[in-house]
Amino acid sequence: MRHLDKRCKSLYYLYSKLFFKEVKTMSLKGSLSSINLADIMQLVSNSKQTGRFVLTRGNGQKGSIYLKNGEIIHADVEEFKGEDAIFTLISWDEGEFVFEEGAFDTPSSVIRPITSLLMEAARRIDEWKLLRKKIGSIDAIPEFSDIDRQERRKISLSTMEWVIIAKIDGKKSINQISRECGVNIYDTSRIIYGMVTSDLIKLK
Repeated sequence: MRHLDKRCKSLYYLYSKLFFKEVKTMSLKGSLSSINLADIMQLVSNSKQTGRFVLTRGNGQKGSIYLKNGEIIHADVEEFKGEDAIFTLISWDEGEFVFEEGAFDTPSSVIRPITSLLMEAARRIDEWKLLRKKIGSIDAIPEFSDIDRQERRKISLSTMEWVIIAKIDGKKSINQISRECGVNIYDTSRIIYGMVTSDLIKLK
């Protein structure tokens, strides 16, 4: 935690030079390809700000993360809400973001403290980078491998794995499967990669 606080102070000094017009009024926006969203969220949290992050991608996808007094209270992107939405949005490595200061009428879907959320997000981001190298692209299409009946009987899957495998038809991409299942892209990719390493499916 001390290491995290020290890093945040350094980041606060750096980004305050770039983005903050005044201490009390934030004007914060940038590119997700050059700035780590989790770091920016930590800065806003440290300032106890109330407002929302609005994120947009070139393909038209849009999501929001809402904060109240520095704590995340809600997030949504397409069919995802709460923590699933947060982890989906933080995984975006391209697009634009803007922080809009002020109170918004929104439901509460997140109860975990922001520090815990961002630490989990940092862990997932590291794993996500490895997953992206393994699967190549979330637009890759999974299809079943040829497995004989005897081998099929040995396969044991969790409930979430069954939910995902039921959507594999050789036509849907990993991203499409994620959206249809309502399972965030990180967990969908992780499960699909596990099936690839088990030779249950292959990617094309």
